[in-house]
Amino acid sequence: MHIDWLEQTEDDVPAHDEWLAKCEFLRMETLRVPKRRSDWRLGRWTAKHAVAAYLGLPFSDESLQKIEIRPDASGAPEVYIHDEPVALSISLSHSARLAMCALGPSEVALGCDIELIEARGPGFVSDYFTPEEQQMIAQAAAVDRDQLVTTLWSAKESALKATRCGLRVDTRSAAISFEDEWCTRFGLLAEHSPYSQASLCSLDRWSPLCAHIDRQPFYGWWRCADHLTRTVVSDVPIQAPACLAPSR
Repeated sequence: MHIDWLEQTEDDVPAHDEWLAKCEFLRMETLRVPKRRSDWRLGRWTAKHAVAAYLGLPFSDESLQKIEIRPDASGAPEVYIHDEPVALSISLSHSARLAMCALGPSEVALGCDIELIEARGPGFVSDYFTPEEQQMIAQAAAVDRDQLVTTLWSAKESALKATRCGLRVDTRSAAISFEDEWCTRFGLLAEHSPYSQASLCSLDRWSPLCAHIDRQPFYGWWRCADHLTRTVVSDVPIQAPACLAPSR
């Protein structure tokens, strides 16, 4: 199964709002907190450009106005063009002034997430991770711990988005594991990891992961670059996500 993805930064988003549909503009006007408003605009800009690139549509303001990203009953995003639903599966995430959008066929349950790699304390690990994941973290080299914890957390977010439940359910219900060849990157198959923190954070390619939620398997990929972790998870096996070409 083929999945595409796109990233955009806050610097890519224009100051004007002519690319927003009228209902989107009204929604934006209700967002009073500047960061929430900025994140929302970045997410909509990224999603609209991803849809336009995926469907081969123009990137003009007029064309982007006709693409709407609406929440369904669960809050998950859905694509509309000319007020009509489009048969696409879409997922959005943002972190550290950057947004990510993943797109695929409508029959795919899809989730994506992007997270800044940062320190998270023992309480966070004990509260949100399974015993097996906690053991994986304990066995990891100290220099790799922050990236491992962030990647596990991001994969949980993606998997739970794919179920359209999100963080309304216990994150320990999503159990994450990695293919053995990729576990060496976290020092789990060797006494000492051969990678420094700098080299780990520059591993700019997709690598496989697995998730299980209530015994249902999910299939995904993770990628790290610029001190950020990205994950994409689906309910069916998917190829490594392909990058869409943004407009410039």
